[in-house]
Amino acid sequence: MSVLFLFLSCYNFLLYIINFMQALDNLFSSLFSNFINPVIYVFSAGCFVYFLYGVLMFILAKVNSKEEDIKRGKQHMIWGLVGVIIIFSAGSIYKFIVGLFN
Repeated sequence: MSVLFLFLSCYNFLLYIINFMQALDNLFSSLFSNFINPVIYVFSAGCFVYFLYGVLMFILAKVNSKEEDIKRGKQHMIWGLVGVIIIFSAGSIYKFIVGLFN
């Protein structure tokens, strides 16, 4: 009788753990889809706007022949592209990891 009780107790505990893990999976998937994706889109848009700001600064400095502003415009363009590459890489890694668990 005690072996049966022990078996049923372990079985109920495992069912509890499985239900808990499923609840965590649902929580994380909803958290990622409702929070992480919009953050990635906002940061990528911000990096792209920063890149466009660098292009505009570069063009205006080229017209006015200001060497210092030309360098600053180039730096803004480079860092804007670096930001876009980092954000898209982070998004790709995130989607890969989520794909592994689905």
